[in-house]
Amino acid sequence: MIEVKNVSKQFPNGEHQEYVLKDVQFEAKRGELVGIFGKSGSGKSTLLNILAGIEPATSGTVKIDGKDIAGFSNRALTKWRGKNVGIVFQSFHLIPTLTLIENVMLPMEFAGNRKRKRQRASELLEQMGLGMQANKFPGSVSGGERQRTAFARALANDPPMIAADEPTGNLDSQTSKDIFNLFQELADSGKTVLFVTHDLDFYEKVTRRLHVQDGSVYETP
Repeated sequence: MIEVKNVSKQFPNGEHQEYVLKDVQFEAKRGELVGIFGKSGSGKSTLLNILAGIEPATSGTVKIDGKDIAGFSNRALTKWRGKNVGIVFQSFHLIPTLTLIENVMLPMEFAGNRKRKRQRASELLEQMGLGMQANKFPGSVSGGERQRTAFARALANDPPMIAADEPTGNLDSQTSKDIFNLFQELADSGKTVLFVTHDLDFYEKVTRRLHVQDGSVYETP
């Protein structure tokens, strides 16, 4: 499903261009659980953002289901991302003035999937154990509940790929385990799940391990 070839990412640093990622190459299949490991500032989040279509690569190809998204215009990339990637941020990025169910319905509005949107959102919140909190605002529920709402929102358009950046970074150990179990369930259902983490407790549980170090990416069995 994912084929990355010779991908580099540069950012301006004064008069020079600094490589954050350089000549990255790897593949991942549908239904795999891919952990992206590395120190802070190593380029993990940049790699995830490129794979999720949040930011472009400077060079190289990023093929998702045979389509090279690195060549998409910003408009095409936004449209593709809305239908194909569910994104979960460490800080949740829920809109505080919307209820949990309204937050989950939002991606369906953007993608034009307006039929059954409330029913779909309600079903996803039930799946996350949040049926009774659907009409509450993010500020009145726990961090774990906000994170599960973020997952429900990421699944709203039933995307084939989930991209999560440090999804358990602000959670207690039990909630982190619950989130990882959800990852496994999503991968078992055929979705490709990519997540950035510092948590080595998950190291042995993923199906593919990518390490980011000094701009290079290498894989371990």
